[in-house]
Amino acid sequence: GELIVQSIEHDGKMAGYDIALLNQISKAVTIPVVALGGAGKYSDFNAAVETGNASAVAAGSMFVYHGARRGILVNYPTKEQLGKMFSS
Repeated sequence: GELIVQSIEHDGKMAGYDIALLNQISKAVTIPVVALGGAGKYSDFNAAVETGNASAVAAGSMFVYHGARRGILVNYPTKEQLGKMFSS
């Protein structure tokens, strides 16, 4: 199994995951923890894994909403961008 940790306070704000919550839960359990709720940029993924000790990340809004008016546009990082995010 795994736990999906979704911070309602961060969800949809695209200002980053709740790193403190992820870290606390990751240290308390022995199963994988998946971060959800708050990603707004690719560096948020890295912070969740490197600082929050999450095993994986999930995101929604940042792949759907785009631009100043948050128009709907489905987009994903390229393989090169993914490689740079988790190269350490």
